[in-house]
This record gives sequence, C-alpha cells and structure tokens, in this order.
Amino acid sequence: MNKLILDTDGGVDDAQALLMLIAGGRTPDAITTVFGNVGLDAATRNILSTLAIAGADVPVHMGADRPLTQKIIDAKYIHGEDGLGGAPRPLENAKPASEDAIGFLRQTFREAGGKGEKIDFLMIGPLTNLALALRLEPSIINGIGQLTIMGATVYGRGNTTPAAEFNIYADPEAASVVFSADIDIVVIPWEPCVTHNMSGADVDAAFAKVAAGPEKAFSEALADHARRTNASYGGGDVFRFVDPLAAAVVIDPAIVTKSLRASMDVALAPGITRGMTVVDPSGRLGTPMVTLVEEAKIDRLVEIYQASIAYIP
Repeated sequence: MNKLILDTDGGVDDAQALLMLIAGGRTPDAITTVFGNVGLDAATRNILSTLAIAGADVPVHMGADRPLTQKIIDAKYIHGEDGLGGAPRPLENAKPASEDAIGFLRQTFREAGGKGEKIDFLMIGPLTNLALALRLEPSIINGIGQLTIMGATVYGRGNTTPAAEFNIYADPEAASVVFSADIDIVVIPWEPCVTHNMSGADVDAAFAKVAAGPEKAFSEALADHARRTNASYGGGDVFRFVDPLAAAVVIDPAIVTKSLRASMDVALAPGITRGMTVVDPSGRLGTPMVTLVEEAKIDRLVEIYQASIAYIP
C-alpha cells in the first residue's frame, strides 16, 4: 500500500474524514493544510486538535492561505466560526512541522519519483497547494500515485453557486491546473455526497453504542453540527457523507459501485458559471481522463464511519 498525504481545509467533515482514515488503517504519513472552510491558521489548529483526539502523531505542514488569483472566500456559515462547529477540543496540541507545505510536497513527490515510488494524495479542500507545487515543478507527477479529490460536480449543480462546488469555486485556477495534469485522479463530486447519508436516528443509535469519552464527544459534536446545518437548509435530519465519502474510497476502493470516466475542465471566466466543472465522457475537452464516483456501498460506508466513532487510541 502506498504512503498517503492528506490535504485539508480543516472543517467539520474534514475532521471526521481524518478520524476515519486513522481508524480505517490509512493514517496519513503527512498532512498539508490550506485555506478554505476557515482561514489557514484555524484549519491547521483544527487538524492538530483532531490528531490529538485520535492520539496520532502526524506531521502537519501549513500551506496556501489564499487562492492563486481571486479574493478569498470561506465556509464559516457551514462549519462555524471555529471551523469545527464548536466541538470540544484538547487544551494542548502539537505544533505544525513547517509553514512550507508546497516545498514539502515538491520534495516528497520528487524523492518518491526518483526512487520509482508513488505516494497517494487525498485532497478535501481547495486544490491550491498542489497547483502551486505543479507550477513550480511539473515533474513531481512522477511521484504521485492515486490523487483522490472531494470536489466538483458531475452534473453542474453546485452547493456554493448554482453551478459550482465550494472546493473548486474557492480557487478555480488551481483546480484547472490540477485537472490538466497527467495524474491518476479519482473525483468524489458533490452529487453522491448528497445521496449517501445516514438518518439522524441511525446516527444516534450508532453513538449510543459507544462508551463516553473525549473521542465520542468530539465525533458526536461534529455529527450534530452537520445534522443541524443540513436541517437548517431544508435537507432534514441526516448526516451527509461529504469528505468522509472521499476518505472511505481511499480506505476501501472496492466500496465504489458506479463511476464515470471523463475528461474535466473548469470554467474560469467571470459570471454565473465561474468554478463550474465541465465533465466530458467523450474526451473532447482534451484534458486527461479522470474517474468520477457516482455510487458507493452505503452499508460499507456506514461501517467505516461507525468504526471511527468507536475508535479509541
């Protein structure tokens, strides 16, 4: 199994995805943080808190604090001012390993490629860190194994604008750089994140089986915040698997039951389609083909999630 790097913007579902990776036997070998759901400092702090809860020692490298060209946006209206929905966190965290995630990625992928090795990469925030690394050193693609991305839409119905999903809309230029690279890419678009979920009652039943402790309190607070937010937008009391769906695909690729092969590009012009991902199964766009996940085994997905809320370091 390849080594794994996680790139994250430190929101509620990012924290749960990280817990799932740890409990599922794919603890990242390193983590890079990026602006997105919250600012870079808060995102980094949230990931360090999640690692402390899980008792995991993983180096965290701080990356880009803004998009390549546009003004910064965030999703505090979804994740709360702190980015974790007010979840209880440890009083002390480890310190970041560095403030140069781009340099870390370049060196790590360069060295792996030089040895004929591949390192898998899971990105669950804006794609800025990798785009910057690719611009500076395109040859690092030789060291990248499977790149799994939570982001984009497959049918053009966004969650941030009518056309665009948040992680792509937060830095469309970066997304265009990444989707133009010749890398083995698996995309978990917004649509299956909406259709793969647990009812609030099932979530409550899952937590009822777990002994009290800081790990349970943290995960339960994340789930409760996600459920309340979804309900406030008229989606009912359900827990959607967003970043956790991407984590599950990395943990167990066989979970995918339906996918689509297509080339993909990103609309960059100002206006109502900015940040929209154009998906072309015919390949006429000319960008490398990627795999877009459409359906996954919901029972297995729930199983992986439940293992993370019962996990005690």
